[in-house]
This record gives sequence, C-alpha cells and structure tokens, in this order.
Amino acid sequence: TIKFNMNKAEELLEKNEINGQELEYLLSERKKDKIEFLLVDVREEYEYNKKRIQGVDFLIPLSDFFNKVQDIEMFKSKYIITKCKLGGRSAQAQMHLRALGFKKVINLSGGITHYKGAVV
Repeated sequence: TIKFNMNKAEELLEKNEINGQELEYLLSERKKDKIEFLLVDVREEYEYNKKRIQGVDFLIPLSDFFNKVQDIEMFKSKYIITKCKLGGRSAQAQMHLRALGFKKVINLSGGITHYKGAVV
C-alpha cells in the first residue's frame, strides 16, 4: 500500500481525474473525517444494484441525469467524484455537472472495472 500524507489527499481532490487506488485512499481518509467529498455513481440502477464501490453517496444514472441531479444541487461547492463502469459516462457527467455550476468535479478513470477496493 502506498502511504500518503494529508497534503496528498488535498492534491488528489484538485485533480481532474483520479485512478482506483487514489479513490481508495480518499475513501479511507474520508472515513477518518480528514476530508469531505461525495461519490456519485452515474451507472444505471440495475448495474448499481449488482455491484458498487463501498462508499457511494448518490446514484444519478446518466440516462436520467437532469432529473436526478437535483438530489445534489445543494452540494455545488463540495468536491464530487463521478464514477461509472469504465470512466466514459462519468466523464460526461463531470462535464454536465461543471456546466451546471459544480466547481470541483473529479472523474474516476477506469471506473469500477479497474477499482480494487471494497465493493458491495
């Protein structure tokens, strides 16, 4: 396991894209109340129900994005990490969120497919 210091977590949250290992680290830091962010899954509900990264805060399927995005409207100033199966849909969601005024949106590259951390 790679050891990071607190500055590393803050640095990661400033990135445009992170990988699975970086997300795992951020989730462990969030558990310790050291950082705050929302993890948003943009896959379809059936995919989400089959398998998801432990720690997902919201399911906002890309297919129903503009209706469901209201669920996170009050978090525009928070860090938001988008995730899907491989990173394509979450990159689209990242673009949409930014267009809607969300300032700090990070995409999980490789999605759940390349994520080695805890899933449920």
